[in-house]
Amino acid sequence: MLDLIAARLGNQEIATRLHLSPRTVEKHVARLMAKTDRPDRAALRDLAHSLRPA
Repeated sequence: MLDLIAARLGNQEIATRLHLSPRTVEKHVARLMAKTDRPDRAALRDLAHSLRPA
């Protein structure tokens, strides 16, 4: 899911691709932010880019 956030997809777009409800995606995103101590989606995108192999 982190790669989809990095691609700047919204909750609805992610939900459609993963066959989930938008609310489920919203919860997953919130948990990712909490677990990684990131304040927002932009910070999650930065994290995803930093984890990509060079």
